[in-house]
Amino acid sequence: MFYQILKRSLDQHNINPDFTNFDRSVYLTNLKFHPGLERFITLVKPETILYAWSKRLQKYWTHLRKTKKKGRPPVSDKIRKLILEIKRDNYSWGYDRIVGALMNLSFDVSRDTVRRTIQTARKSGLIKPSGSWKRFLTSHWNSLFACDFFTVDTFGFKRFYIFFILELKTRKIVQFGITTNPTISFVHNQLEGFMYDRMDNGTHLIHDNSGELKWLDYDSVGIKGISTVPYSPDMNAYAERFIGSIRREFLNFFIVFSRRQLFRLIKEYVYYYNNLRPHQGIGNTIPNGFSPQSEGKIVCKPVLFGLYQHYYRKTA
Repeated sequence: MFYQILKRSLDQHNINPDFTNFDRSVYLTNLKFHPGLERFITLVKPETILYAWSKRLQKYWTHLRKTKKKGRPPVSDKIRKLILEIKRDNYSWGYDRIVGALMNLSFDVSRDTVRRTIQTARKSGLIKPSGSWKRFLTSHWNSLFACDFFTVDTFGFKRFYIFFILELKTRKIVQFGITTNPTISFVHNQLEGFMYDRMDNGTHLIHDNSGELKWLDYDSVGIKGISTVPYSPDMNAYAERFIGSIRREFLNFFIVFSRRQLFRLIKEYVYYYNNLRPHQGIGNTIPNGFSPQSEGKIVCKPVLFGLYQHYYRKTA
């Protein structure tokens, strides 16, 4: 009777008393002399046994996974530095060629190890475009262009993709288009418009590895496509700089409601970018050219819908 009262009181307060080893020994001793006692006192429930077993299994397999050896041993810092040195000195080499060079030096390194080492170095900035890329830019400077996409979201959470082409030598924006579906067909039409009045066949266009740019047939529109290396934004730095400029200087000050408004905003900024804005990268000159004015009254006019003022000399 007293046991039932105690058990009911403990159940009401959701209390499970812990048994010590001394309690268990007393219980086993009493059970030996009074076998019927097990009908009134239960130390372990079946659920407790199942829970304890599941935890034991979990602990066992966790320990097994931690102690089990996985694949090849990690490469040493010496080999890792050698991989990066080979890549820097031979920037155009692929993973398989670097593996071959290491084999000639009696280093057994897998292709995946080389790939992971190089990709990690690119993400952390340890590998940057080398002198070969700079030589390429210098030798093709008069025919080099860059393209890219950036996005703008409207007030109604509709996303537009803006495609543009930039002439590297002058920093001039020569083409732009807006779409909600950036497909290969859209880019192809933009490039056809860009090449419509260009007679030379030496145009080189730098692009990244997004699907609509990577798999486009550039030869069909008379362009030599130059794909950048993954995790190397410096290889398309001029296009990245334009995206940053148009956001910081202009688009971040507006809430876009429609495609028509967005087109007007982009058109206004492109005109300002090409005809009024000095560019530090080309000696503070203007892409479309200008002649310094030494005479006349200095006046200003609002540009970009009043965000900035443009100063010039007004002659009589």
